[in-house]
Amino acid sequence: MIVSTILLTRDNHYVDDNGNLPDRPTFDKPLLTGLCKNQEVSQDAYDMLPPSIRQIVRGVTEEEPTIGITIPEIDGLTDLLIVSRSNGTIYSGKKFRFNNFKLLANDMSLEIWKRK
Repeated sequence: MIVSTILLTRDNHYVDDNGNLPDRPTFDKPLLTGLCKNQEVSQDAYDMLPPSIRQIVRGVTEEEPTIGITIPEIDGLTDLLIVSRSNGTIYSGKKFRFNNFKLLANDMSLEIWKRK
């Protein structure tokens, strides 16, 4: 089972038009760190991870990663998705669509989604 996490605004933006991420809740980086520890990631995912998290992944794989980091990986490979909700606002940018997922639990700043 592939478990992933994504940081989204309340209206599902994951980046603004300049490629900036939403404001992180305090728990978001520790959550990402915990999920990435000893996982294999794609080269694209590795390139976008912060240096502190690059140090704790098991490595880069050319096969299927063990955690989805990029949007295509999250949408296509993830079985269980943990969503961190930002209190910040992005007015224009890219939105994540939950077409392949069903909401299991919602606690204001954290949600758990399962692949349909």
